[in-house]
Amino acid sequence: MSTTIQSLFGKLDDKAVKVLTNFDAVIQSVKPLNSKHLVSLPDTIRELSHQLTDERSSRRIGYMNQAAYLSAYTRYFMWWNLFRLTSLFSGFKSGAFSHLEDGSYCLDAGSGPLTVPIALLLSRPELRAKKITWYCMDLSQTALSLGEELFLAVCAALECEPWTIIRIKGALGEKLKNPVQLCTCANMFNEIYWNSSKPLEESAKRYSEIILPYMSTGAHSILVVEPGVPRTSRFISLTRDALIRKNYSIAAPCPHDKACPMDGRRGGKWCHFVLNTDNAPKKLHALSKDAKLPKERAAFSFVFAQKTTPEKTEVINENFLLRIASDPIKIPYKGIARYACSDAGLTLIFEKSTPFNSGDLLSLPPLSDNQRKRLPVDAKTGAVIIGG
Repeated sequence: MSTTIQSLFGKLDDKAVKVLTNFDAVIQSVKPLNSKHLVSLPDTIRELSHQLTDERSSRRIGYMNQAAYLSAYTRYFMWWNLFRLTSLFSGFKSGAFSHLEDGSYCLDAGSGPLTVPIALLLSRPELRAKKITWYCMDLSQTALSLGEELFLAVCAALECEPWTIIRIKGALGEKLKNPVQLCTCANMFNEIYWNSSKPLEESAKRYSEIILPYMSTGAHSILVVEPGVPRTSRFISLTRDALIRKNYSIAAPCPHDKACPMDGRRGGKWCHFVLNTDNAPKKLHALSKDAKLPKERAAFSFVFAQKTTPEKTEVINENFLLRIASDPIKIPYKGIARYACSDAGLTLIFEKSTPFNSGDLLSLPPLSDNQRKRLPVDAKTGAVIIGG
């Protein structure tokens, strides 16, 4: 019998919930729009959505420097990204960021309007009192400038001292004065490699090699988050492989450091997680409806890799761990199952009395080598079957 030992997604404290719920008011206090521009906002959001998806090949690189698009981005896309990221960050283990101390440096590459630092501030209360310096790197100085204003407004709302922000106009690879203990890249790489003719394998290796020199020699971590589609899932899997080859351990979402069984290869399964949006701010749902972009699910792929000092190495859980990474599948005459990732490879696990949720980490008693060999295998996918 399996036990859910950890949901992938967490909850915010009351102060953070209030800020996220009223993020439109935070933006309006920093960069107010008049009534005319507020009325046209849904149309601009929809136009920008096309530029970010089906018209991405013709999108101008400097779109974040255009006032109308930046306003639409922060009031809609950034708000949704904050909902996604705060749900994810608050679900990480309690000690996930214990390596960040007073005087630590962090890098947010492709920072835009500082979405990741703001999300971390909202979702990790234990970091709010830390004296941390962030290098926020982006091609758009306009977006960085607005992001810093939003960050300071959020700090005021949370009644905490702000972290130090150092804005860097430029692309990944710009030199930093200090090594960092945390490097984050959210929704950045897909904008770089999407229309590239180079193989994803080459891109993942190249960008990993650019990031690694930034990292400190002590305990540190790297977090890469991308939209939940097959191509980005493939990139995340390749980045994971590159980091493991450099002796990183995977803190999340993987329950193991072996080969990825959901690596996004053509015709195969791809690792992504789906967040139900029922708990998203009502005003954000209303804006999405006005823009004709209703959102019932928010999907993404990510990898959180760490290097720890020997004295901080965690005790390994010897149980058989599985991470749920698919929607429910109805299998005739057998019941409901979901695909999961485990150190046995791709796994198909059947639900019993309690339904699973996307991202759940399940724990089963340890399996011996003989027990693993006797597990049935799905003829179509090659997945080992649990509970069928």
